[in-house]
Amino acid sequence: MSTSLRSLALCATLSISLLAGCHSNSASATGATTVRMPDGTTQVIPAGQALPVGSTVLAVGNGSAPISPATGTPVNPTTGTAAPAPTTAAGTPVAAAPLPAATAPEPAPAPVPALVVPAGTRVTIRTTETLSAEHGGGVGSSFSGVLNSPVVVHGVTAFQRGTPVRGEVVSAKGRGHFKGAGVLGIQLTAIGRSSVTSSEYVAREKGRGKRTAGFIGGGAGAGAGTAAGAYTGSRDVVIPSESAISFTLRSSITVR
Repeated sequence: MSTSLRSLALCATLSISLLAGCHSNSASATGATTVRMPDGTTQVIPAGQALPVGSTVLAVGNGSAPISPATGTPVNPTTGTAAPAPTTAAGTPVAAAPLPAATAPEPAPAPVPALVVPAGTRVTIRTTETLSAEHGGGVGSSFSGVLNSPVVVHGVTAFQRGTPVRGEVVSAKGRGHFKGAGVLGIQLTAIGRSSVTSSEYVAREKGRGKRTAGFIGGGAGAGAGTAAGAYTGSRDVVIPSESAISFTLRSSITVR
């Protein structure tokens, strides 16, 4: 009877050992987690099983070469300490792969230098409306036109032919309302989007049947062109539409 009991006890012990071994092998499978218990011991928790309360994760992995979640380096699955660095057959440490060199940013393109149209440049326009000393808006009223020829500086075109221009009436006196000559004076105020100042072009009406185109102040730098002061029955001074008129710039223009 006692022999039978001893046999049964031995079998039970062997069964428990086998079960423990199976549990240990399962715990070292891929995805197992190595933790440190509150009492300082370590345990390997199989994948999918909840971690014990109060435990600290030491490593996750396959048990034979787990990886530390804190450092990303291999650790001992039992103690949680860092595993030795890999070595070559000669025993020298394996050098880590070099990080790729940072690519330097491409340099920004050099800014395009500004083009300066100097003062004294001659500019010819073509009016796109008829101007009248007697029936226009008077001094301060604006008029429109386009460049009759391109503005070129050192072989570079600053403004294309046909670029819109703006101007202003600076003097207006109809012959029918005042004694003496009738006059109509205009100046440029803008070429494209660039503000300008220019010489003044003046058309004059001296008397019935006579009309001339003259310049206030005269001399170099005054305006010139093919437009002439026309007259009506009231001897108005008119600059017809499509008149070609030249001006001289009194200040430079910076074109970007």
